[in-house]
Amino acid sequence: MAEPKFKVAIVGAGIGGLCFALSLHRSLANVSVDIYESTTVLSEVGAGIGVWPRVWKILKELGLEDDFLSITHMKDGQIAPHSLIYRKADQPQGIFVAETESPFVTYHRAQFHKVLKKHIPDSCKLHLSKRLTSYATKDSGEIGLQFADGSSGTCDVLVGCDGIKSTVRDVLYRSLAEQAKEAGDDAKASELLAKAKPVWTGKIMYRSLIPKDILEVASPGNPLSQKPHMCMGKDRFVITYPISQGQQINFGAYVSEPALEGTPYNRSWTRKCAKEEFIETFSMFESHMQDLLNCIGEVSAWAIHVLSPLPTYVDNRVALLGDAAHAMTPFQGSGAGQAIEDGFVLAAVLAHPRVTRETLPQALQVYDQIRRPFSQWVATNSRAAGQIYDLRGEGMEKLTLEESIAGGVSKAQLESMEKTLQSMFEWLKDGSVLPDRDRALEILEVTV
Repeated sequence: MAEPKFKVAIVGAGIGGLCFALSLHRSLANVSVDIYESTTVLSEVGAGIGVWPRVWKILKELGLEDDFLSITHMKDGQIAPHSLIYRKADQPQGIFVAETESPFVTYHRAQFHKVLKKHIPDSCKLHLSKRLTSYATKDSGEIGLQFADGSSGTCDVLVGCDGIKSTVRDVLYRSLAEQAKEAGDDAKASELLAKAKPVWTGKIMYRSLIPKDILEVASPGNPLSQKPHMCMGKDRFVITYPISQGQQINFGAYVSEPALEGTPYNRSWTRKCAKEEFIETFSMFESHMQDLLNCIGEVSAWAIHVLSPLPTYVDNRVALLGDAAHAMTPFQGSGAGQAIEDGFVLAAVLAHPRVTRETLPQALQVYDQIRRPFSQWVATNSRAAGQIYDLRGEGMEKLTLEESIAGGVSKAQLESMEKTLQSMFEWLKDGSVLPDRDRALEILEVTV
């Protein structure tokens, strides 16, 4: 058997890590892959996930289309079309704002993850209960890995897919800060360390899954059981959409305290809670929402944290991917999609014939050059979408809750919101990561 081109270590077996492994397997035959996952059981936390057309193109490239179609909500043999309805809902009689055509396929995250697990090849070795604590580059260029259970490992290239609390990112940025200190730039060292820390947005998301049949019995014909809805209010909004082939409704309620953005969050980031914690916050919402709120059972509260734009996703033979690199707000349904795009491009870079162990640092710089600006633009766009949903978009920054409940948003403002919302999602419907993949390969031809 030929010696593998690289020995790749993937830290984190979530959607980003598994999609990267699959992309690497499709792109490069002679590669050794170890996937290190900190949990004892391979599973995915969370409820709904949406796949836009630009991400669907990647799933097709990876040969996953048929399996995902088998768990997709179909109608007459076709993917059931979705349109997202936007309403200003924080008043007794809500107001229709827009309906966007959204070729947005929805899944339960656990179902999505299960399909990915099914396709992981035997050549990828999965190691559970392996929590990375540190890594260090040896004189040979090989990277040594240390785990919490006292075990160790080695690799030629290390990819951190370990989420917003990434250990790989923490070690990488401590290393960059140390280099800055040694160069006499203490201010840069402090800035690097600060950049690597997640920041609270001032938002809490309350998540739940509601069986569709329960809502239909309690509230026959409720439109929230039929189509995705974005129900907007001042500093609070709710998104609902069907998952599990239409059998469940994914519910996410967001409560914002803008003055707390950037402050420490001193509770557990994810916790179980009673629905009474937040229901009163939405007491002014229209009747369809009240009926849905009454059907909620178990709830979890998630403090929404993000990363500030990082100055780099790579260092030497180490790269960051997904939330470890660009954790963002979920307001364009693109966090998982951006992780999938990262892995797709990175796999193509590593598979390029010019990339060897010796040229890995230059190759990873190309990945950074291609993926960092775009993913950070997506994060900025996602935050802007959240401002609109919170009725804090242009012209509504000073709108109070009382004014909003009383209908204090003009027709012109609503029309402006509609135009903005229609345009904000065009890149997801019409764009593709394939040109970026090709551009990365072109750069490699002349720089490596």
